[in-house]
Amino acid sequence: MTGDGTQPPLPTFVVVGAQKSATRWLRTNLGEHPDVFVAPQEVKYFDHPARVAALGPDWYRAQFAGWAGEPVVGEATPGYLMLRNRPAEVAERIDATLPGVRLVALLRDPVERAVSALVHHKKRGRIHPRTRLLDHLRACAPQDDWMGIVTGGWYAASLEPYLARFGDRLLVELHDDVAADPEGVYRRVLAHVGATRPFVPPGLGRVVRSNRPAGGDDELTPQERAAAFEWFREDVERLERLLGRDLTGWRPA
Repeated sequence: MTGDGTQPPLPTFVVVGAQKSATRWLRTNLGEHPDVFVAPQEVKYFDHPARVAALGPDWYRAQFAGWAGEPVVGEATPGYLMLRNRPAEVAERIDATLPGVRLVALLRDPVERAVSALVHHKKRGRIHPRTRLLDHLRACAPQDDWMGIVTGGWYAASLEPYLARFGDRLLVELHDDVAADPEGVYRRVLAHVGATRPFVPPGLGRVVRSNRPAGGDDELTPQERAAAFEWFREDVERLERLLGRDLTGWRPA
């Protein structure tokens, strides 16, 4: 899928999400590796069928115009994992356009991700600034919320079609591990996408937690966290079975 010398390449890997789960951290640090080229912004191509139909593969190639011969090429668009974008259809479009592509997903505690998403939309004036998470969850059914405050954290539902289609070509990492061992996550992702040259970016350890509340109206009490988790409990249990991983750390204490 690399270029032929006259046009940019198509990606050899795609980071599909999830939103607010350190995808920007991963995209930035992968782009620091000498053997990797990453599109500098979210491309947002496969999650909108109208864009695929209207823009086509030549437009998609053009998003990698800065390529300088690196053997590993990728992009990161967290919207590809959002349930509202119908991940089964997104996965089908990716597979049809990028045969053999390898995928990466980063997942964050869904309650923390929901708070981060809430803050994100508050900053953009889409949600009243004094709205608390539970207020929003109780006022808006998940399937009716275009912002995906809840459904953006239903990872099992979103991952299942990717795993069914791509199998072990999809690597799943947790935001918890990025915070605890960023170098370990980085090395595993590099190995998965095929970048073998040893390299550690100097700023790798600076992990920014997107829209993390520092006290104030958006910080949850233990009781609020426990209540909010109920919107995610069933999906977390499915995700544990899907990944074969204990996610006790996501459950309320």
